[in-house]
Amino acid sequence: MTRLVLFAALLVYGIPLWKLRYRWRSTLYRRSDWKINVLPWFGRDTAALFTNAWFRDDAERRMAARYRWYVLGYVVLLAWFVWLP
Repeated sequence: MTRLVLFAALLVYGIPLWKLRYRWRSTLYRRSDWKINVLPWFGRDTAALFTNAWFRDDAERRMAARYRWYVLGYVVLLAWFVWLP
């Protein structure tokens, strides 16, 4: 039962992640077209998780911080789901 509840929580928690990821990648690559969601560029994405080098102003840095915290919460939920007996 706990595993089912965690799975549902992952699904519900993951819905806003789509929008946040779009904003993250649009800011990071300076593009606003829909292709940004499907292009497999992960080097800059991964590097930007640990530095603010690609973000120009305070609003972008706040968005990046929010995205980092959201991804951390998602990883914690996913780890809990995977390692639950």
